[in-house]
Amino acid sequence: MKKIALLLFSTTALFAESITLDNQTAYPAKQSKMAVQWANSAREVDEDNKALMYEGKVNPGTLQSISQTGKIKLTLPKKAQQFRILVWSEGSEEPDYTTNWIDITAGKTYTLESDYLIPVVLMSGSGC
Repeated sequence: MKKIALLLFSTTALFAESITLDNQTAYPAKQSKMAVQWANSAREVDEDNKALMYEGKVNPGTLQSISQTGKIKLTLPKKAQQFRILVWSEGSEEPDYTTNWIDITAGKTYTLESDYLIPVVLMSGSGC
């Protein structure tokens, strides 16, 4: 019985350190880039939103590159609470698309579809 409990505990700990992203979009295409942006707090989310809306900049220290479609296992950074996906089109220095911020549930599979990608220009109201 102790062995089963130990196995269950170690399996839970293994899943607690990662999530799976099921990327069902066409990104990253040959000339585009895609990344996960991690945030540790609501304050970080707010700062990252403002930086993207007003400066077009993204903190490179919060990014994890995605290089394929399909299911991708992502290791969670320490203390990460939320994430979003950013997409850069060919030749673009600032992200062109983003998703809403998503609260992390360890061990969960998150599906990313093209409909979830929002043009960044709409975040600042410039596209209205």
